[in-house]
Amino acid sequence: MQKILIMVSLLLYWVGCGSSGSQKTETSLTPNGTETVIKSHRTPDYIAITEVGVLALEGVALDIAISADGEFAYIASGDAGLQVVDIRDPYNPELVSLHDTPEYVNHVNIVEGIAYVSYRAQNWSDYISVTAFDVHNPYAVKDLGHYEGFVTNNHTVCEKEDFICFTDREGLKVVKKSDYSIIGRYDLFDTAYAFAMRDNFAFVANGRNGLTVLEVGEEGYHATLTE
Repeated sequence: MQKILIMVSLLLYWVGCGSSGSQKTETSLTPNGTETVIKSHRTPDYIAITEVGVLALEGVALDIAISADGEFAYIASGDAGLQVVDIRDPYNPELVSLHDTPEYVNHVNIVEGIAYVSYRAQNWSDYISVTAFDVHNPYAVKDLGHYEGFVTNNHTVCEKEDFICFTDREGLKVVKKSDYSIIGRYDLFDTAYAFAMRDNFAFVANGRNGLTVLEVGEEGYHATLTE
């Protein structure tokens, strides 16, 4: 389920074949030093999704929420609790702080400056254990207490202009609202648990790989990888 190695490189991956246009070739290194060559041709009928940032985190990144001003991401990280990340520069996200929770957490919501970090049991859809944090000041987060009870699960996908973004077992996908055809995708190898959008950036809670930042562009490339 979870891939431990992080691919720190620019990967462009597309579904479908567009008409060949201008070519481009990029070279990058995998964590073990292997050279990877990415050859791609322009396909304007598709939306480009580009990996532009990666941040290693403690624990397992399972859910993510973004502050109302779009400057900070709050990540539910399993046994590692709540992690606060500065995303003002999406190309260089930085860890601000880490906060312990009484138990394992796999969801987070931000409501009026309060982060509700919770554990939702897979076999009890309405059971939740919540720890609340005051995050009005991301650099001085305050623990407000813990609660256990039963609530309604409100985890949803994200709609943006004329398309819908969502994560599944394969990664991030972009679907046209008009006919639900897939017009963009980025493979995250069965580790994408949740994501949040800010402008054209998707911030993905990417399991043991931490935080992955994807830029959703306006035109795509159909990419082939060789080593």
